[in-house]
Amino acid sequence: MKKWIFLVAGILLLACAAAGCVQPTEEEARAQLCQDLEALGLALQNMAALNASSSVGDIRDARDDVQSAMENVRNSAAQLGDVRVDELNQAYSDLDQTVQSLPDDATVPEAIQTIRPEVRAVRDARQNLTAELNCTTQ
Repeated sequence: MKKWIFLVAGILLLACAAAGCVQPTEEEARAQLCQDLEALGLALQNMAALNASSSVGDIRDARDDVQSAMENVRNSAAQLGDVRVDELNQAYSDLDQTVQSLPDDATVPEAIQTIRPEVRAVRDARQNLTAELNCTTQ
């Protein structure tokens, strides 16, 4: 009977580990969040680098890269109960809505001019969170 209990417990432990039930340490979670914030910074930098030779499709693709990076930041932040990402979430939401509302016939310079303040707001919110966490890479 004891062997059966140990076998079931071992299987459950392995299944939990494989499913990601093992929580990272706070240090590991902070390091991951800092890494994800760095990736978000790069995605925002790429979006900010769009120019007149870009297309509206390029703007939307850049937004998708930012969206993916934001999802990673949110997932990492969820591992840390004391990290507030409200400012970053709101700034990203505003950027996303602005990109979604771009008319298909908008010229690229018009589109870039429209999203520039929103990109800046996300970059600022990201920088604030990075500083708050004392991330070493920025």
